[in-house]
Amino acid sequence: MCGRYAQTTSREALAVLLDAIPAAEFSPRYNISPTQLCPVALMEDGERRLALHRWGLIPPFTSDEKAAPLIFNARAETIAQKPAFRTALQKRRCLAPADGWYEWRANGRFKQPYLIRRADRRPMMFAGVWETWRRPDGAPLRSFAIATVPASRDLDEIHERMPAVLEPEHWGAWLDNRVDGGSLAMRCLKPAPAGRFDAVAVSARVNQASNDGPEVQEPAPRFDRQEAEPLQPRLI
Repeated sequence: MCGRYAQTTSREALAVLLDAIPAAEFSPRYNISPTQLCPVALMEDGERRLALHRWGLIPPFTSDEKAAPLIFNARAETIAQKPAFRTALQKRRCLAPADGWYEWRANGRFKQPYLIRRADRRPMMFAGVWETWRRPDGAPLRSFAIATVPASRDLDEIHERMPAVLEPEHWGAWLDNRVDGGSLAMRCLKPAPAGRFDAVAVSARVNQASNDGPEVQEPAPRFDRQEAEPLQPRLI
């Protein structure tokens, strides 16, 4: 699962990195949670663009936005079969830029948050799919989900799943929706080799989605039961 991540690379730097038309302005985010607007890269009208989409895909067949399930991850093993993702995989794939993501490792009744980043500290791109849902007044709402794969063997003691992080040589194939109806793109969704990422225990402040400053990434020298949050991190 990937339920929180960080994205602090500037709009201008992302546009250069992805060779994409910039999106509207956005601020550095250290603790992104589902339902929030996030930058994604996609192909539109034959051009690679950055845009702001809601994290948490709303399938087009949804009748009520408020009653829609919170679909922020899509398992690579079933993404091609699930009705919520099937058409999006074929026609609407995207990349979600990130500097790292957070996972919680169980420690008895409590969970210790970890920040997971590339070992070389370069920005990463999560594979995603997106959809457009129409509100009753006709206004479009664009949303996306992040594809997940089994965790690499050096991370699976923290969590059994991880985002599908694509290397630069796969960005084009994933974004090009003309490619083989998604079959070729599916080959990009593979677990990362061991050693590509590292994890550091961080402050329990990240448990609260309202805490969105760099302090949430401060290393936690030890697990502190007084600060830890029981069970799942709170999204609101």
